[in-house]
Amino acid sequence: MDIKRDILSRIGIIYACVFLFGLGVIGRIVYIQFFDDSVQTHAEMISQKAPIKPKRGDIYSRDGKVLACSVPEYVVYFDYRIPAFAKSDTLFRKYVDQLAAGLARVFAHEGKSKQQYLKELHSTAQNKSFLRLHRRPIDYNTLQEVKKLPILEYGPYKGGLLVDVYNSRVYPYGDMAKRTIGLIRKGSFHGVTGLELFYDQYLYGIENSLSMSDYMENNGTIDGYDVITTIDTEVQSIVNEELMKALYAYKGSWGCAVVMEVNTGEILAISNLSRTIINNDTLYQELENIAADFRSDPGSTIKLPSLLVALEDGVVQLDDTIQTGNGKTRFYGLDVVDWNHATHGGFGKLSVKDVFANSSNVGVTKIIHANYIHPKREWDFITRLQSMGLNKITGIDLSKEREPLVKDPSMTTKNDKYKWYGTTLVSMAYGYEIELTPLQILNFYNAIANNGVMVKPRLVKEIKSGTHSILKTKTEITNNAVVSKATLEKAHELLNAVITTGTAKAIHNKYYAIAGKTGSAQTIINNRYNDRILRGSFCGYFPANQPKYSCIIVMQSSLPYDPYRVSGTTTAHVFKKIADRIYFSDHELRNQLSTDSSMVFAIPEMKKGYTDDFTRIFSQLAIPHSVMPAGEWTSLKRTTDSVEPQLCVVNTETIPDLRGMGVRDAVFLAENAGLRVSVKGYGKVYKQSLPPGTAIRKGEKIVLELK
Repeated sequence: MDIKRDILSRIGIIYACVFLFGLGVIGRIVYIQFFDDSVQTHAEMISQKAPIKPKRGDIYSRDGKVLACSVPEYVVYFDYRIPAFAKSDTLFRKYVDQLAAGLARVFAHEGKSKQQYLKELHSTAQNKSFLRLHRRPIDYNTLQEVKKLPILEYGPYKGGLLVDVYNSRVYPYGDMAKRTIGLIRKGSFHGVTGLELFYDQYLYGIENSLSMSDYMENNGTIDGYDVITTIDTEVQSIVNEELMKALYAYKGSWGCAVVMEVNTGEILAISNLSRTIINNDTLYQELENIAADFRSDPGSTIKLPSLLVALEDGVVQLDDTIQTGNGKTRFYGLDVVDWNHATHGGFGKLSVKDVFANSSNVGVTKIIHANYIHPKREWDFITRLQSMGLNKITGIDLSKEREPLVKDPSMTTKNDKYKWYGTTLVSMAYGYEIELTPLQILNFYNAIANNGVMVKPRLVKEIKSGTHSILKTKTEITNNAVVSKATLEKAHELLNAVITTGTAKAIHNKYYAIAGKTGSAQTIINNRYNDRILRGSFCGYFPANQPKYSCIIVMQSSLPYDPYRVSGTTTAHVFKKIADRIYFSDHELRNQLSTDSSMVFAIPEMKKGYTDDFTRIFSQLAIPHSVMPAGEWTSLKRTTDSVEPQLCVVNTETIPDLRGMGVRDAVFLAENAGLRVSVKGYGKVYKQSLPPGTAIRKGEKIVLELK
């Protein structure tokens, strides 16, 4: 019995011990679950979800240049709330002095001393809070230095280093095509204008939420796709440069230029420049998308569809004669005046072809009045315009294309500019009381160049994920025939006549043929048309015999006196300069030149620029030169019959020497150095406000003078 009692007693003791141990475990669990604040905080930190932004896709030109890209930036914190510090502050106390010294060294440009950092770190520990280590986001290289600092080197769990990742949007070509490429909204990183907005669903990617437990794992976000545009950076540079030159020369208020590939509708270049005054400097910047969003009276470029309506209906022929008299006539109280009325007394008798070539307002309005207004056939005229697609948007892949305004006789109850008046069709015939965007006018002229087939303008060729194609765009026909074949041939004859004998004969040349139409429109000032402040335009295509490119130039004058008066002739010269540079840099077109019309190319003056650009130019234009240097930048030395390229060393640690460079390269280098750039004049850089070789101060302004 004693043995049995002894065994039972021992078993009881064992059971009691197990019970007490279990009770202790349960108690500990209860304490941890409900009373231990550090563990509760740890659990919250582990489970807390935060939205993680995917990397936004990049935007590329058709020739592979980056137009917009995302660059990661990092915001760094020291977090004293982590459980490791709640458990023991030994690590912090031992190394906080070294951490403060390291922060003062890494962020020396902030101007904070070791003692200031030490004070902030101790305050953070005392309050069990967190500290932002740098007031601005830092780059990747700086982050790597921060990760090596004492305490922080142990990472988020033991060292309290927290890193928020942000993607900063960078536009390597600066202001060039800025309104078309678009902008993003800060914070949300969604597009708000241009291609950034239209293709936002592809560019943005898919967000996910990240907890601390996922910190080192795949965060589950899906990065945005890349967008390959139709923009050609070489053509875009040409267009931007020539338009800016003209605006500076004529002191224009704004200007836009668009170059389109005739057969495909691909937009190769689009430039929208508006004048702005910054610190008493006149600059031309991309402030709004004029080409797609600015709707106005087109002026004489509308005379092409006006006369094509009459030719299509067979009411006139090109050799019919029209009496324009002294260049002034009157319809129902509306005076219609030719541009040479005051200076030459009008054109007198003209053929229909010459009415168009010389841009006679009187001639065009007499044709339309006699055949559509007098016999009450206004609807026939409007229906023809509508069949040409002039009452529809182009459908370009931009979110804010403006609707055209093409009135019709049903608009009798409307007010102001939307009402149909007795003189409306007269005004419409030569470019008033009808409003189109520059892009919509170009789209029609492009159809004439494209054998009457209208195609939708487009800015994007492809959407990709790495090397995998997600979406490829195709040429989309929106109107199979804007006019009949017979009328189309007459349209070509009319547009050729403008260049050979008409208002744009100054841009006629023996190397290749241009076809197009000049246009001038009065500007509305205080609700009245002002005949001293004009909006000039030229729309056309080249080469005229086998059109490959179409282009429109529109410029708004701002000064009402003659030396700076913008007109259709002004813009025709801008068109010619752009067309020349595109034509002679197009290998396929240049090879079509006959021996008799071959051009002798001038050897470039001494200047500096990007080596790859010079290599391409020398190859395309067959300019004799010595061996190209291996560096990124090149300077040119002109000899008697060739060019000697020489290595150009660009010091990025100090103010670079930008003299002799084109504006694109100079602005690129200056902005990369962290400088704010102001440009005066046009041409190449001959003077800079900050001396080369001096110290760079981030955000300092440098003025580049060009000539």
